[in-house]
Amino acid sequence: MKLSINIGGMRLKYGLEKSAELISHAGFTACDFGMGDLEKPETRLYSDDYRNAAKDIRETIESYGLKITQTHAPFHFSATQWDTPEKFDEIVIPRLAKTIEINSILGSKITVVHPIHHMEYHGHEEEIFERNMYFYRRLIPYCKEFDVKVAVENMWQHDKRRGFNSFDTCNTIKEFIRYVDTLDSEYIVACLDIGHVVLPDTKETPCDFIRALGHERLKSIHIHDNDYTKDSHMVPYMGKLDWSEITKALGEINYDGDFTYEVNDAFYGNIPERILQQSVDFMGVIGKELVAQVEEKRVTN
Repeated sequence: MKLSINIGGMRLKYGLEKSAELISHAGFTACDFGMGDLEKPETRLYSDDYRNAAKDIRETIESYGLKITQTHAPFHFSATQWDTPEKFDEIVIPRLAKTIEINSILGSKITVVHPIHHMEYHGHEEEIFERNMYFYRRLIPYCKEFDVKVAVENMWQHDKRRGFNSFDTCNTIKEFIRYVDTLDSEYIVACLDIGHVVLPDTKETPCDFIRALGHERLKSIHIHDNDYTKDSHMVPYMGKLDWSEITKALGEINYDGDFTYEVNDAFYGNIPERILQQSVDFMGVIGKELVAQVEEKRVTN
């Protein structure tokens, strides 16, 4: 199992080469490359030169002994772009099609694509489900063309009127399985965001999700910790999640994807540069320990 980490925030702060150097030294062997560049017209990945830009990124990453094994598709589309058919066809689908192509150039086999979930969830579950079936089915031809899988991610919402977290798309086991199984394609898999599971008031645990999704559906995970109230994307063991049970469940289903950190820069963002490497090394130490736990707990026939 590859130990991987998202490098979006790190890349913005320190640049691609420095980020690759930091995570390679820390023992990470792979990375999740965020495709937020496709939201920014001033970047090369957004430009007509995107293929060469992607090749340059891959070459830089691989020069440090790393592989890009997963990407995260852009998701900051406006309600107008999601809801207006012309804008949806003109903006959303082309950018995600380009994401899938770039994903292939980078050497990755999976891109995580958030479901449509910008509207209020409660009372609109079936409408959102149907819209997402249409949405993901529009992407499958591009997946086939470039041999890339799209991973559906579980989401959550914050109820601004009441001030607490609430359920959202794929935030129950039953609905998550329904999404993946209804799409019924070898190019559609599940990305379980471990931290998102616990934010609404639910009795379903990350371990329950892991076991229910199982080996065939679950091909990607976002690893981070929190205190059950905020989506803080902390390093494991810095919050309240039970990592012994999570690694046990991953071992039980013989999970064969990457072990991918999705931490934000709150941990390393304000660290003085003279001890920056040590802080990233610390994340690597924890990650390697958790990967070892998964391997120890695998169920062999």
